[in-house]
Amino acid sequence: MVIRNYRSGDEERWLALLHAAPSSGQDSFNQRPSLDVLRMVIEHPHMDAMQNLFFAEVGERLVGYAELWRTPGRPRTAGRLLVHPNWRRQRLGTALLTHIEKRAHSDGGSYLDVRVPAQQEAGRRFLEARGFSAVHYGWHLVLPQLNRPPPPQWPQGYQTRAFVPEQDERTSMELENVCFQEEWEYVPVELAKIEGFVRSPSFRAEGVIYAVHQGQVVGECWDWIDEKERNARTGQQRGDVWCLCVHPQHRRRGLGRALLLAGVQWLREQDATSAYLAVDGANQRAKHLYESVGFVTRRTDVWHRKRLDMQLSRHDEVGTIQDTRYRMQTMRQS
Repeated sequence: MVIRNYRSGDEERWLALLHAAPSSGQDSFNQRPSLDVLRMVIEHPHMDAMQNLFFAEVGERLVGYAELWRTPGRPRTAGRLLVHPNWRRQRLGTALLTHIEKRAHSDGGSYLDVRVPAQQEAGRRFLEARGFSAVHYGWHLVLPQLNRPPPPQWPQGYQTRAFVPEQDERTSMELENVCFQEEWEYVPVELAKIEGFVRSPSFRAEGVIYAVHQGQVVGECWDWIDEKERNARTGQQRGDVWCLCVHPQHRRRGLGRALLLAGVQWLREQDATSAYLAVDGANQRAKHLYESVGFVTRRTDVWHRKRLDMQLSRHDEVGTIQDTRYRMQTMRQS
């Protein structure tokens, strides 16, 4: 077995590895794995695939992988790793984790965050035994049945329109950066990320619903259906709400609910039978909105952190770690 960097052409075998462990929580951009999603990972401006994407290979088969994300100028690095179920308990996970730890440290990262589903006790114990501590969490929700939703009630003075390619890429980038700037460890969206999504064969301009006020875009619901690949493979008619956001100056007016209902309605019109989305653990208000429409929690993810430079002060994360441990204990008891 060898551990090597990504090479062009690895995508098919990488996807097969991800499909071998469907409960591992390897979503990207709030979407389940597909060749199209893996392409967006590789092309993302914060992913240097040739340096930060590692595969464990036996013969022609990939039996494990690890990836590292780093935004220049920021202390945080974020990683993920997966070992094929048949190759676990052979220290392969430790070897892959060591690769991304060393890479993160050499690239100037101060700490490494790794996400694991809360129900995967073995994965969480694996990280904790190697110096990681829980620092944050988030939820993945599903609307299991897309019954006819109530029509959206738009606040007075607001209109809607669809995304216009080669015009609105910057519109979405600027809106999302304003809306999410206060989220935990938020990394500003770059134009190249939005452009990569628009290049996807699954992109549908009419699935991006904008709320407009006095000529300015102040909210969006970005819907996604990977019908040509993922849905065809699984036989599911799944839709995704990739992004829902409202400009801070236009909140508490019912605009988020109207956008969400419009997005669910669009997915239903495309024959989707379920809808999925993700929400940050600090955004209880958004979670309550989704639940009011019928979404239910299907998975809780926990971010674990390890300092790469032990000379740094820990005062900025101790409170977060204690708070997250309390919240996780509360969720187990509920």
